[in-house]
Amino acid sequence: MTEPPTRFLRPVRPNRTTRPSPRPREPMRFPQPPPGPPTRYIPASGRLAPKPEPPARAVESRPRLGTGAGRPAFLADPFFGPGLAAVAVVLWIIGLHPVPPEAIGGLGLVAELSVPTLLSYPLLVAAVVLELLRYRPRTWLLSLYTLLGVLGVYGLQPAIQEVARLPVAWLHAGFADYIATHGDILHDYDARFSWAGFFSLVAMITRAAGMPDAIPFLNWAPVVLSGLAVLGVRALAVSALGNRRAAWIAPWLYLVANWTEQDYFSPQGTAMILMLAALALTFRHLVRPRLTEPVKARLRARLAPRSSPKARLVAQGAVVLIGLALAPTHQLTPFVLGVLLLLLLVFGRLWPAWVPFVILGGAVVWFSLGASEFWSGQLVQMILSPLGDVGSSVDEGIVARFAGSPGRLVVLTVRIGITLFVAGMAAYGIWQMRRDSLKSWLLPALCVAPFGLAVAQPYGGEVFMRCFLFSLPVMALPASLALEKAVTSARRLRWRNRPARTVLAAAVPWVVLTGLLASTVTARGGNDAYISFHESDIAAASWAVHQAQPGQRVDSLVNSVPLSFARVGEVSQFEVDGYCEEVMDDVPALVACLRLKGPDYLVLTEPQWAYMKIFDQVPDTYGADLVRELEATGLYRLVFDDQGSLVLGRTTPADKFVQGSGGGNT
Repeated sequence: MTEPPTRFLRPVRPNRTTRPSPRPREPMRFPQPPPGPPTRYIPASGRLAPKPEPPARAVESRPRLGTGAGRPAFLADPFFGPGLAAVAVVLWIIGLHPVPPEAIGGLGLVAELSVPTLLSYPLLVAAVVLELLRYRPRTWLLSLYTLLGVLGVYGLQPAIQEVARLPVAWLHAGFADYIATHGDILHDYDARFSWAGFFSLVAMITRAAGMPDAIPFLNWAPVVLSGLAVLGVRALAVSALGNRRAAWIAPWLYLVANWTEQDYFSPQGTAMILMLAALALTFRHLVRPRLTEPVKARLRARLAPRSSPKARLVAQGAVVLIGLALAPTHQLTPFVLGVLLLLLLVFGRLWPAWVPFVILGGAVVWFSLGASEFWSGQLVQMILSPLGDVGSSVDEGIVARFAGSPGRLVVLTVRIGITLFVAGMAAYGIWQMRRDSLKSWLLPALCVAPFGLAVAQPYGGEVFMRCFLFSLPVMALPASLALEKAVTSARRLRWRNRPARTVLAAAVPWVVLTGLLASTVTARGGNDAYISFHESDIAAASWAVHQAQPGQRVDSLVNSVPLSFARVGEVSQFEVDGYCEEVMDDVPALVACLRLKGPDYLVLTEPQWAYMKIFDQVPDTYGADLVRELEATGLYRLVFDDQGSLVLGRTTPADKFVQGSGGGNT
């Protein structure tokens, strides 16, 4: 027998007949309201009251067209900012014109740019600032402006120069070509072959695509790599700061302050993108609380991130894979990534405690086993090298580089000025955060940590440039918060009451971004007099390299002409200033040195004369005098001439081994 139905766990009585009420049925009647205006609403309790009016601030806080409490009509117009950006694009394109290397002086490329091209940059920045001042910034427009900024800053040289610049980019193409041809690295040749992950990847791509070499990638590689890096900074800012205006200002600060030129076809540029991807995943899925949350974090009581367990697991795997991929790709980047993650763990923000140790362990294992050729001959020297010799780093990275013409010194001063200004903005942003009850020292530690490379290892003359490159994405976070304060102040001010103060507050981010952009264009083009080339320069170097017999030497005066992009390891390709450094500015002494140690083929081009004029202040007739004196010795004769790009051939066999190679300031 089935149980009877229940309601509220009690048995229900079976249906029973109902008896009708003896009272007669009458319709229900309700009292009518008194005559008067209709009632708006009936409150749950109390007397009837009219609907309250909304507060005035809820209406006046939105920007509106016209004068008054909002902005002028042309500033509030939704098409004014895009119109400025369109004008900037037109001016930039109209102002482009070819700039030959011999026309560039010590000040660099900026002195040869046209007025329309120079005017396009402040107009584009104005469009960005106007969009940030809107009540709701349009994401698609800010993305478009950022893309235009990447093309304007990093695509300037590829758009106006004949061939790819930077001799080291051509050298990397040669390394990739060697691996693609031989299927192995060239042992005991160059330290970069000990971290050949990037070259192996490029060799695989070129072989799969049926390309003879990687030279077509060189010219526009800075645009691609820098664009991906700016995208990585945007993802990092959104993950660390949230989806706010500062998350758009941070990638723009990176865009307009990255003067280091490490975005060429190189392992460093690729490793930088991978590191930014790992940091963005970490801040998005593996860190809690955020950098801007005033929550006290502890190492022993870490909070689980807000992401789902599946997302955390995927993020951990991706970060570990990226860290392990960086180990055979670049010498410094995996250690920097590991140290940054370790700081997040020490300050109680990183959820998985094992991730930084796996990344650092992978880098140490590769350095010990995969890069044994690098340290096997200098292990004792590396161990005995003084740890913390900051003076040596300062001498090699700053003092020794302040040499050359007045224009060259201006470029170096601009680079240092950009570095100090961005660091000052980051410090101001951190001070504001601490004033707003964010007492953690994590963000200052993340900004300063990359500069520990200068203490741990000098790394040649580029140590401070590398430190700034690694620190810039992190310093952009607090610096963007500082600029966001100015944008917020401009949005809250009333145009009718205080127009001058409103314009001043809105002009702060425009002046900062425009000044940094102009300085970066100056700094990035400061070396173009001797690192940009004609097609005839490439033809001269290629002819000499392919004409040489195996074991012969093909040299240039200085590192201002592409060499080693073909026949790497088969033909010796060095620079004369590696073994005749003391007499480079003295033509008779240099000729005497070349008679004893000179190569089989000597490549001479206009960028090399420019280098000597800038750094050694040689006269304009230096190149002609050197060629004439060498030909007068009878040991060298002119064997190739293409529009001033020369190759001198030695009439007697040259020595195959000469102590000293390399050289040049970049």
